[in-house]
Amino acid sequence: MLDPAKVAFYFPPEINHGEKLKLFDRMARHIRLSGGMIVKGDHTPLATLPADVIPVVGCSPQLTPMITEWRRTGRDFLYWDRGYFRRVYATWLPKGDNGGYYRWVRNAFQMQKIEPKPSDRWKSLKTEVQPWRKSGRHIVIAAPTRTYSRFHKTESWIADTIDALARVTTRQLVIRDKESKRSLQSDLADAHCLVTHGSIAAVESVVLGVPVVVHVDSAAALVGKTDLTKIDEQVTPDREPWLHALAYSQFSETEMIDGSIWKML
Repeated sequence: MLDPAKVAFYFPPEINHGEKLKLFDRMARHIRLSGGMIVKGDHTPLATLPADVIPVVGCSPQLTPMITEWRRTGRDFLYWDRGYFRRVYATWLPKGDNGGYYRWVRNAFQMQKIEPKPSDRWKSLKTEVQPWRKSGRHIVIAAPTRTYSRFHKTESWIADTIDALARVTTRQLVIRDKESKRSLQSDLADAHCLVTHGSIAAVESVVLGVPVVVHVDSAAALVGKTDLTKIDEQVTPDREPWLHALAYSQFSETEMIDGSIWKML
């Protein structure tokens, strides 16, 4: 169990309107009432926190150098972002209710290990899993957003990926981004695999039965591949333990506010 009095919640300046602002306000209020610290606007105080205070951060490009250093030195931190399943935004799987789910990860951006977990939380999400597809023609490339690219320093990822794939496959490449009006399901119809850096589209692709090739930071790397030179070789492992673990790595807004999250983390 984590003590919310021992966390420092970062409230970035770019969150200044809409539903995101309301969510950050609610989270900040909860953590403040629990005795935790709020770092708003200027992120530099995060660099001088006591070792026993855990910074809670999200996808803010100004934090990249600091998080890189934390990962290098083993400094404890929590990263939170939109969930793997039942999100509200940018999903082609069933959407969540009342704010949906958010992933919280310790010392990483996405889940990095399949911990044995019960099936109850996964079953409660009522998300149908398609059988693995063992053959397909084209390759879908899910492009990172601008914010993601700035945060992860992947501005040249699309060009680099297309160049790398051109050297190892003759399959047609289909590029999609977050604003695509085509459904993910339609792009994946008869697809050999999906390639992305860390988009949650990779998690959705696995649920839809299409193999993936991703960066090691992606949770989908645990059931996919990370080597583009092996693009023609599909891996189709048992997904149940992975799905169960993912469901225990994301939390509803209610759980984030009523304190349940600290017990589960």
